[in-house]
Amino acid sequence: MKYDYPCVRFKQTSSDKWLVQFAARATDIDEWAGVPQKSRFEFGGETVGFQRQENLKRVNNLRDFYSNTDNIIQNPLLCSLRDAPLCSVTFQPHAHASTSEAVEFGTLVVEIPDFSVFTMEDCLRHVRDALEHRVPELKDQNLDAAVKQMRRIAMDEGYVSAQDEQNLIESIDSNDDETEELGNGNGAAGVLFEESHLVDFWEVVAARHEVIKEVGADEGRVEFLGFTKDVLVSYLRPIVLVDGQHRLRGAIVAAEERLKEDPIKQEAGDRIANGECADEVQREILSRETRLLPISLLMSTSPEEQVFQFVVVNQKATPIGRALLGTIVSTTLAKGEMDKVADRLKSAGIEVEESQAVTYLARHPSSPFVDRVERGLAGTGGDGTDMLKWNVLASLVSIFRHLKGGKLFGQRNDYADIWAEKYLAASPIVGDYDEKGYESAIKYWSKVDGPWRDVFIAFWTEVRGKFGNDEDTDKHNYWGRPRTSNLFNKVSLTILAADFFQSLVETKRTIQDASEVRDLVNSWLDDDVSLQYFDKDWRLTGVKKDSAGIRKQWASIWSEYRKGGGKLPDRRVYSRPKQD
Repeated sequence: MKYDYPCVRFKQTSSDKWLVQFAARATDIDEWAGVPQKSRFEFGGETVGFQRQENLKRVNNLRDFYSNTDNIIQNPLLCSLRDAPLCSVTFQPHAHASTSEAVEFGTLVVEIPDFSVFTMEDCLRHVRDALEHRVPELKDQNLDAAVKQMRRIAMDEGYVSAQDEQNLIESIDSNDDETEELGNGNGAAGVLFEESHLVDFWEVVAARHEVIKEVGADEGRVEFLGFTKDVLVSYLRPIVLVDGQHRLRGAIVAAEERLKEDPIKQEAGDRIANGECADEVQREILSRETRLLPISLLMSTSPEEQVFQFVVVNQKATPIGRALLGTIVSTTLAKGEMDKVADRLKSAGIEVEESQAVTYLARHPSSPFVDRVERGLAGTGGDGTDMLKWNVLASLVSIFRHLKGGKLFGQRNDYADIWAEKYLAASPIVGDYDEKGYESAIKYWSKVDGPWRDVFIAFWTEVRGKFGNDEDTDKHNYWGRPRTSNLFNKVSLTILAADFFQSLVETKRTIQDASEVRDLVNSWLDDDVSLQYFDKDWRLTGVKKDSAGIRKQWASIWSEYRKGGGKLPDRRVYSRPKQD
């Protein structure tokens, strides 16, 4: 399938980045432009896209706007090239049509295969190949554990015929010992997690690809284990829609509404009655009735450039949630791609390292916060309605990473900062900072994957183990559901972090290594602190936990109890705001 458009290309600066400006019908754009949405899938898996899920209300509003032919939108759709081996996008300059070295007139030619004839196995194979092209190390990773899990799901969900099921069961049983070991952090995700979160997406795509080959091709299949053909094809198209997905969808829906009007219905009926193919008639009329949309195409295939453009547009024009922004920045690019664009994102006001640090702790299996923090994801398995806010985890990270913000509510002392000033440099955990090329102990401690991270994980793992319950959602100390939990909420978690650093300061303790954290926590709590502290009904109906008076009250109650021990505080005091 081939499309061509008259266009002009130009350079804004002396760099080698060309922009191509042209117009195309929305139905054409829908054929060759992919919309990489950020979402999770049923049965596991998370895309590496960066667009938000489609908002039906916005689509319908734009449909209504487009239904009036006098209404126009001047903003172009922002697009970028993708390295897509099955396709090509080329600029063909017109002879003697250039106005300068920086401006040229020509024709943009887009060529794509007929994706409608691709099977689900074709789609999975090509997406897998594309990911392995971006991160070549993936080809050498062991998939046994992931494939075994997908086989089981395929059987449970009825994707496997009765005659093939026994073969799959025998294959699973014969590999039990080997794959169980791989499932304990030795698979692809464990090996390459630091390299890139693309690994996760590759693993679930590749595992499904292996299983669908075993299950057998089904020409009519458009879904397999939570993945749809449309989503996969979006990763194979040669152009990425960086901004403007709702404008595109609204234009197409408006044209589809036009097909319901009597004159057009009459025309279509007459043509079909005269022997024309019904599908071809509808496709041709839909294309004719769909408006032309302006497009600005960046002639660059680098994923980091696409993410940079998306982030800048959405932060500077229509901001997206901090959780989704952080997730996008941290999970869409491979490490080498991130390195290329990190400084530019930082200059644009995007805290790349914060996003990486928080996302790691929200996703990595070793973290007690895994799957307990919002990440701005939609789709099956997306964010629940009662997860810890992204910015709350970010604030907890800052206390440990930057050693700032360790204040008990109502007090002035920042105990994390005091500990850093007095005891960090003397701590053996950062003793070799100079040998490792860092100018100070805090520089080494606070790097994205610095010693702080292991201390953070060890500390909160101990807190969860001592005070929390991560199984019974109805418990008052449940490790989750911040709205109802006495423990797992911004106020309590901040108080515990600040008080821990206060204890380190008071006892003049340094940190040997992360394995010492358990002893430090035991010393902090000693035997006088009841581990049932948070497992009580504090009678908080109608109480706003994050109000100034409640924060101070909880900090005061905890501090006095932790230092004095004895009988647990009366549950009624937690709902009484502390007066200044």
